[in-house]
Amino acid sequence: MKRMIKSVLAGASLLALAPAVQADQLSFAGGWPPNSKPTAVLESYADAIEENSGGELTMRVFPLSLLSFAEGNAGVRDGLADTAAILTPYFPAEFPNLNMISEFSQLVELEEFSGETSSAAFAGALSEYVLLNCPDCISETAKQNQVYLGAGMTTSYALQCVVPLNSPEDLKGKRIRTAGAYWSRWAETVGAVPVSMSVNETFEALNQGVLDCTASNTADFVNFSFIEVVKYLYTGLPGGQFTVPTMMNKERWNGLSENGKSAVMKASAKLASEMTWVYLEEARAGKAKSPELGIEYGPASDSLVAMNRDFIANDVKNVATVYKDRFNLETGAAAADKLRELLGRWTELTADVDSADALTELYWNEIYSKVDLSSYGK
Repeated sequence: MKRMIKSVLAGASLLALAPAVQADQLSFAGGWPPNSKPTAVLESYADAIEENSGGELTMRVFPLSLLSFAEGNAGVRDGLADTAAILTPYFPAEFPNLNMISEFSQLVELEEFSGETSSAAFAGALSEYVLLNCPDCISETAKQNQVYLGAGMTTSYALQCVVPLNSPEDLKGKRIRTAGAYWSRWAETVGAVPVSMSVNETFEALNQGVLDCTASNTADFVNFSFIEVVKYLYTGLPGGQFTVPTMMNKERWNGLSENGKSAVMKASAKLASEMTWVYLEEARAGKAKSPELGIEYGPASDSLVAMNRDFIANDVKNVATVYKDRFNLETGAAAADKLRELLGRWTELTADVDSADALTELYWNEIYSKVDLSSYGK
């Protein structure tokens, strides 16, 4: 009996001296600078992965050091980083389906979908569409050796100007910085001059009179200091929102345990909600600060809003044609109809959401928890 007790105690001592099993560490290549609010959201994502996995997984965030946004697609594809926010408009040939459906964010400017939290609704509609209804979207990410983990959204794009705009005629000849295909089409259609320019160069261009306006989301009004130079911010046009999808290296994803995949997917619902919400909060802060700076901030004139809605009604049809002609996609019309349906549902679901936590719960229950992890990403 004494020998047995000694053996048990000896075994216990050896176990106590054995090194703890190390957690599997993921890497996230963040394209935002350190100390920015989006980077803080990524750190929250990392914490959620560790908590959800019971310590099986951890994540290290590399803010603007491991990969830039321009390097993100190749970097995740080739395994230089496990995870990143892939800004798909930077890679039009690689992600035609994802870019096409992102352009339908213009729908949020229509009367039945418009509102301060429309980005939360569109992020829900788009993530539900891709994760549960778009095999072509999943296939094109797989071709990049990646797995799609949902998306957050910026706030809607507004005209931020150094000159006043009171009617459609005032847009004629105005030089407007545009961030992508939708905004360039819009500028050309209304008689303005689209200017392709890095967001980092936009402040000086506005300050020096090179630009009359920038079409930018209302959080970047603060993030890139446009608030210091513009005198007018007009909401309701041109509209559109920028999608911020998260991708993981496909081999890395398939190397995770079922518990690990579940932890990542649950944390991804949190990432989508918090990224969307932080843009909304920064937009609110900019709006609140504008009066003391003498900035005219508010809805565009009725004639400008009406013009914009007419443009959107036509352009939604044009998106499908553009992507059919350029990328041979046949699903544009069906995708537009489905996203309009989902956006109606999500506009109702998000109507009373008042926090990122509430939005996280909604995204998890309605979308992310329904992904079949036994087959997803295989």
